[in-house]
Amino acid sequence: MSAKIICRPIIRVAIGIKKIVISVLVFMFCITSALLTGCKGVGDKEVRKNIEFTVCDDTRLPDELKQIIEEKKGKMFKLTYISGEYLYIAVGYGEHSRATYSVVVNDLFSTENALYFDADLRTEEGTKSDAANNIGAPSMYPYIVIKCEKINKPVVFNVD
Repeated sequence: MSAKIICRPIIRVAIGIKKIVISVLVFMFCITSALLTGCKGVGDKEVRKNIEFTVCDDTRLPDELKQIIEEKKGKMFKLTYISGEYLYIAVGYGEHSRATYSVVVNDLFSTENALYFDADLRTEEGTKSDAANNIGAPSMYPYIVIKCEKINKPVVFNVD
């Protein structure tokens, strides 16, 4: 009988150690997974750098870029073009009935991984853009091209 009493505490200790080892392994797996997947802490923020740019009219565009825009202007387009030391970012909104439109650049910034371009098409206040007032008026093709220093990152477009 005394042998049975001695074995039970040893089995209980072995089961307790097994639970501790499993818990430690699960904890180490979770920590390793978090580190390998690149999880950021709550306080980490991606560094954002505003980029200086110039809005270009047709006279300041490379001839090849002008030709590309002319071919694409009938439909909405988003494109980038590199010439020398400059990156050109262009957004077109396709064919619209004649009204006073403007394309507004809201933001251009860079992060570690990409360049972000945000622009909107707006109708000027106080203008009439309904079809009745534009009968016989030629169509327009609103677009904007900006030029900035060449940055070798993908461009993410946020355009409405």
